[in-house]
Parts: sequence; C-alpha cells; structure tokens
Amino acid sequence: MTQRWLMALALGAGGILTGCADPCGEPGTTCTVLGTGSPGSKLGETDPLAAPLYGPMDVAIRHHAGDFFVGDWNNHQIKHVEDGVLSVAIGTDFLGDGDPDFEERIAPGVPGTTVALNHPTSLEWNPVTNRLLIPSWHNHRVREFNPETGNSLVVCANTAIDDGNGANAGFAGDGGPAADALMAFPNSITIDPTDGSFWLLAQKNARIRKVEADFSLIDTVAGTGAIGYEGDGGDALEATFNFWDPEDLQPQPSGAIEYDGERYMYIADTSNHVIRVWDVIDGTIDTLPGTGEQTLPGGECDAAALCFPRDVELGPDGRLWIADTDNHVIRSYDLATGEMTTVVGTFEMGNGEDGLPALETALNRPFGIDISDDGILLIADTYNHRIRQVIP
Repeated sequence: MTQRWLMALALGAGGILTGCADPCGEPGTTCTVLGTGSPGSKLGETDPLAAPLYGPMDVAIRHHAGDFFVGDWNNHQIKHVEDGVLSVAIGTDFLGDGDPDFEERIAPGVPGTTVALNHPTSLEWNPVTNRLLIPSWHNHRVREFNPETGNSLVVCANTAIDDGNGANAGFAGDGGPAADALMAFPNSITIDPTDGSFWLLAQKNARIRKVEADFSLIDTVAGTGAIGYEGDGGDALEATFNFWDPEDLQPQPSGAIEYDGERYMYIADTSNHVIRVWDVIDGTIDTLPGTGEQTLPGGECDAAALCFPRDVELGPDGRLWIADTDNHVIRSYDLATGEMTTVVGTFEMGNGEDGLPALETALNRPFGIDISDDGILLIADTYNHRIRQVIP
C-alpha cells in the first residue's frame, strides 16, 4: 500500500495528473470532499461542497471513505456525509450541553438534532457496537450516537438531571461505572475490536482510561495526572504526558490514541512532540524511535521532527499515519524500520487548490485524519475549514 501511495504521488508530481476534471477520482492528488474553504454555517445544506465548516477537528470513517462523520468545532455539530449527501447527526444551531428536557442520559437517548454541543473534537466509530463515540471536549463527557435511530446518549459523565445537564470537569470514578465518572476535556477514543470496549484520553487529566463496552467500569491505565515527559521503559501508570501546556491559558484540543487490535497503543504526546507506544499486555511505555526531538528554533517548528502532532491512525498498510499539525503535513511512519515519510503537505501553511499532487498541496494545521480499509486518506484540514481526500 505504501509503495502504491508513493508511486501515485510521484506520478502526480510528474504532472500526469494535472488538470483532471475530477481530482477526487485521481490517485495521488488532493481534493475537497466537504467544506467550502471559508469558515461559516449554512443551515439545511445537503451538498457537502456547498456547506461551510468552521474549524473541523476530526473525521471518522464508518463503512467506506464516502461514509464519514466530522467534528465541526466552531459550529458545535457532528456532521455526516454518506454517498454525497450531508446531514447533521448531533447538534443544534447553538452551543450548549444536551437536550432541552435533560433526557439524554436516559436510554435510548434523544434525537441528536435536539442535543446542543460545545466544541466537539474527535470521534471514533465502534465497529463492534455499530455506534459512534464522541468525546465531548467542553462538555466533559462521552456521547454515543446510534445512526439507526438518530439518538444521542450520554454514556460517560457524572451528571445529575437537576444540574442543567452539564457535567462537572474533574477526575473521579475509577473502579466504578462510567456513568459516575468525572473527567476533564476528553479528547480521543480508540476501540478494542475484540469486545467493543475502549480507551479514553482525557486531556487535562493527563491520563488514559479504559471503559468496558457496557460502560459498567472505568479505570485509569496510563498516566499519573502530572504534566511531563517521564516514564519511558517503565509502567505506563507511572508515565507523564504533556497534552496541556500549563503556560497556555487557552489550550487547543491535543493528545490522541490508536490501538492496533492486538498489543500496542500509539499515543500522540502532543506538546512533547513525540509518539509514545504502550504495550497493553506487559504495561510498559516508550517513545517510538525516530519520531524526532523538536527544538522549536526561534519559536518555529523544525521540519526534521514532529511539531505538535494531534492525531494518529493505523492504515491497512500496517504503517502509522500522523497528523503533524504545526508542520502542516501528514506523515507515515514505518513501524518495522522507524522510517518516517511525508505523504501530504509542503511544510508551508497554505490552502492548496484541488487537483494538486498531495506533496504539493499546502495544508493549514490539520488536526485529524482517518484512513479507510482500502487506503483512502481523509484529512481534517482544520484552518482551511475543509475535509480533504487522497486516494492511493
């Protein structure tokens, strides 16, 4: 798959693919599949290319690359594109936290279009339960969306009906049901494909927690809660991460996790500028070799190393794909050799036009990515307010 990717990119760079009528059908080129390139909102729009986004943070593929969900950050909505038709899965016209009758905690939930959100970030499709899991960043909870019914249900958060349906940010609840837990700025989820249970990265808690598939138990499995870069070679429970720079008074969403389905979890340790790898069987954690040491010379990113990576995904080629956000590129990491390759972007902030070869397409702080089973890459080109696609 990687050879196909690089061959397609090389062909594109040679000009063979230039001037295509439909760049979305041409291997190796970048095209827009959602968004206009300008921030905004257009109520009721069903054409993905006529609907503006406002800072999309993540994209999650369901069954194929033409069927995906997007966390539309500043529009406070989860949007869904299926076979070229756009709809709103969760969210209203205003920010908030829940439905007006405060019934979102009661199974089977309430219609997603009655649920107000507050800056949704990442999202993850659970292929075991056929549900979408949404870490609601500013709501300090996790929601589950059922596409068959259109209902949204709060599944993780200690929230009483009489508190305005707003969860309190904090840290509590380990060893008990997820419904009784407190968390602070949950930002990423990865699924255990054997049973549908999942891990949850809570950004301000600086921890990773495990949640059973039936939400009956939540527990911390990595992180002490302190901010730092310690613990490599030892127990993940003694490790520290830097998802939340204490000097940043208005931090952005950061930190991401991805499980390989067998043994290893990959962690985008954003403000440490590295990818950590946790062996979930023996419990040890380390840093992936070759992910570089970012020095921020003159306050700018050194392109030779990762710079605030904010998402990681495993592709069908067995490589790890990285949204290298502040370098404005997408990278591919060979887990066997430690070699890292740039696959999309120019390292210059910009808004590359559709139809360009992927390595000639400028991005602007891409926060999220996903990759389909047949290797099609979707990119949340966040500050360009678009979802981009590259076919291998």
